[in-house]
Amino acid sequence: MTPVAPIRFGLIGVDSPHAPSFTRLFGNGSDGVVPGGTVTHAWKGEPASDFPLSRDRIDAFTDEVSGLGVTLCGSPEEVAEACDALLIVSSDARTHPRYFERVVRFGKPVYVDTRFAPTLAEARTMLAQAQASGTLVLAGSPKRFTPEFQAALTGGPYHSASLDGPLPTQPGHPGLAWYGVHLVDLAVAALGAGPETVTVDAGRPGTPGGATTVRVQWGDGREVAMTGEAAWSPFTMGRIESEGGCSEFSIEAGPPMLVGLLEGIVNSVRSGIPNVPLREILSIVAIVEAANKSLEAGRPVPLSPN
Repeated sequence: MTPVAPIRFGLIGVDSPHAPSFTRLFGNGSDGVVPGGTVTHAWKGEPASDFPLSRDRIDAFTDEVSGLGVTLCGSPEEVAEACDALLIVSSDARTHPRYFERVVRFGKPVYVDTRFAPTLAEARTMLAQAQASGTLVLAGSPKRFTPEFQAALTGGPYHSASLDGPLPTQPGHPGLAWYGVHLVDLAVAALGAGPETVTVDAGRPGTPGGATTVRVQWGDGREVAMTGEAAWSPFTMGRIESEGGCSEFSIEAGPPMLVGLLEGIVNSVRSGIPNVPLREILSIVAIVEAANKSLEAGRPVPLSPN
């Protein structure tokens, strides 16, 4: 039997710790923690002056990725030409629609890391571009693919969930747009796409010591409550309830948390099946956008259908 060649992945934007972590976990494609893929090329990206996490870390991460044997390219298009699949891992979500547009025409699978797009309109445009070019779209928070969370999804169908995790913000990423998106992803993974209303009924994320609760309601009465504080911590916990009982989970952030995501990406590229249903991608973006509007307006915000 002829060995299957590892998938050659290319990084688009390396101002995130996921860039070197993904590279290390894949290794050479055969004996890494996650076999089946290897990172061969990368494009540094364009950091925004108003986003310190990008501006102040991109050079160090670029050197780290290069030191791991990855070839640096002068453009995302050059990476797309050299690779089998692409990983948009830039930390600034505002760059994702623009970077996606530059590489989607190559028709190669594209993973967009955690924060798919800042707005529902941009997400819809990205998915339309992918459909036009026959591009497989991959997405999702790494927390969704952890064994801890997956083990909690063995019952179902679920009617409610309570999730707790950090809700810090960053410039240009208000409300749930920075870290809260992880909780939103878990909520949609558990209860599905198509929620109808979002309400923020506590303190504002980013306020020192301010805890926040975000409630997401589905039309049939299902509900998720997401709670967190402005200070970051590595732990995300939850309780998911169904008619048959409840399950609990706890996830700790760190490189091992990324393994399930990368294994799923390899499987999706091989099979051509999205790792996250497209309707769920849209629901996640819509919830984040509506939650930020609810924070500003101080009232429940209806979600646009997707």
